[in-house]
Amino acid sequence: MLRRSAGHRTSPLIPVLRSLARFLPLVAALGLVASLLEGAGIGLFIPLIALLLSNAGGAAVPPLLGHVAALFDGFDPRRRSAILAGAIFALILLKGAVQAANDRLAASVQGRIGVQIRTAVARKLLELDYPFFLEADRVRLSHIVSTDCWFVLSATQSALTLIPAAAGLLVFAALLAWLNVKLFLVVLVGGLAVQATLRLFEKRQAQLSYEFTAGHQRVWERLLTLVQAPRVIRLFGQQQREQQRTSAAIEQLRDNVMAGQTLKAVVQPALDAMMALLFLVVLVAGYWSGMSVAAITVFLLLLSRALPQAKTISTARFSIVSLRGSLWEVEWLLSQPSPASVQHSIDPDLRIDRDIGLDNLSYVYPDGSRVLDGLTATIKAGSTTALMGESGSGKTTLVNLLCRLLEPQSGDIRLGDESIRELDREAWRRRVAVAGQDSELVTGTVFENIAYARPDASMADVAEAARAAGAEEFIAGLPHGYDTRVGPSGLSLSGGQRQRIGLARALMARPDLLILDEASNAVDAASEAKIMKLISGGRFFRTGLVISHRKLTLGHCDYGIVLDKGRVSEAGPLSSLNYFRDMAGESR
Repeated sequence: MLRRSAGHRTSPLIPVLRSLARFLPLVAALGLVASLLEGAGIGLFIPLIALLLSNAGGAAVPPLLGHVAALFDGFDPRRRSAILAGAIFALILLKGAVQAANDRLAASVQGRIGVQIRTAVARKLLELDYPFFLEADRVRLSHIVSTDCWFVLSATQSALTLIPAAAGLLVFAALLAWLNVKLFLVVLVGGLAVQATLRLFEKRQAQLSYEFTAGHQRVWERLLTLVQAPRVIRLFGQQQREQQRTSAAIEQLRDNVMAGQTLKAVVQPALDAMMALLFLVVLVAGYWSGMSVAAITVFLLLLSRALPQAKTISTARFSIVSLRGSLWEVEWLLSQPSPASVQHSIDPDLRIDRDIGLDNLSYVYPDGSRVLDGLTATIKAGSTTALMGESGSGKTTLVNLLCRLLEPQSGDIRLGDESIRELDREAWRRRVAVAGQDSELVTGTVFENIAYARPDASMADVAEAARAAGAEEFIAGLPHGYDTRVGPSGLSLSGGQRQRIGLARALMARPDLLILDEASNAVDAASEAKIMKLISGGRFFRTGLVISHRKLTLGHCDYGIVLDKGRVSEAGPLSSLNYFRDMAGESR
């Protein structure tokens, strides 16, 4: 189940929606005016009904309406009734126009709220540091972006209906109290009883809401697995097991939805019954108190118009409670602390043109696993260095430190004699490019992916990078060439094709430091050798760092660094390293 916040706290959605607060008084005012017009129109029924019943006695009509009726005493009854009926109809038409304006304004505010929430979520995801994504559940994040944001929009829509409905209820309450205070007190007590009952239902619905959000995430996770791992599922013959796991999650979600629907099915009839009982009590109490037929009729008319406002408020509250799980999820994401901004002098001319010193680096992941432990080495400028070691020795973590996706917990990385902590992080990253075995392609075309670091690049530049990455030939065979869309995460392409596009993207950046992290292990050894020969001429980068399991690939490097349990076990010219000499020639 989702964890909920403890104690009182300010919702992180408030700053997001603060800019729209100026519209809320206008929404309330229009709702108030609409209800006043409707109430005035209904109020005129008293003199009209009294006239039609030939009972125009002032005692039967409240004083103010008696004065209104007296304005037409000089007219004959037919003309007087026509004027009153016309005034009632005009007020109702005017109320409709004001209500339409209010609905249009509410729709506009709702649209703005949708923009603000999604923009805030996108901004938060972009500003959070990389370590957050190492700890966060990717399924949870994707569910927040794809589903919970929409549910929050539904909740805000319900909240917007509360404002004019509350204003309207206040107007009708004032009119009811003006007509008969005693009957109004009866209505007030009945209304409080209804709200107390609704509160009990809301408590249960809130619990179901959190369970629904957690269940929906489980279904989302199972379905994403079916889309993202079709090959693995079939290779290991796990279709039936995945079907069972997915069906179980869907069934559990269905049970939750059914529980919520059952609760709603009970709530509405219960509220309707209580409202009907209140209506009957008012009718009998009015008769016993000696109210005129006209006054009782108008009181009941006003009450009948107040009940939909109360029902709107109850429905909106129940809807908001039912979406509380999604509200909490979006609030959780927006409440994540943004990284502290460190002011550096931004240097657009920053170049990684000196040796990179790794000085006693240590890094421990949140789960307590230590991956770097006092690592010390030098990456020589203008050379290509092989980074070697068994799986888990710390190679990928070191790459993340060099890219400044992570920062060392102790030790330092230096550019010459200067700590890179003193350099602008964004400027540093612009001078580093990485191509890895899991090339993360963005949704778009082949051209857009290769030119990602340089959106203004020409076709000639993109084609040159594709040629150097060994991608030009297969791109030419795609249905639309460079304009072919790669699909989400590049899933419409093979692993080797994704890797070569990722490599072309890295070369396109013309980095000072190029890092190849098993960047071509999905292509055959001969093709990889050609690629390494093309890119190792120094045309696309200044300094290179290569991670590979192939000796022939690493053979294009000048120097080598061997890691063992987060420490450097060997370093120096590549040919002098025992680890390199002991490697098998090729794995294929």
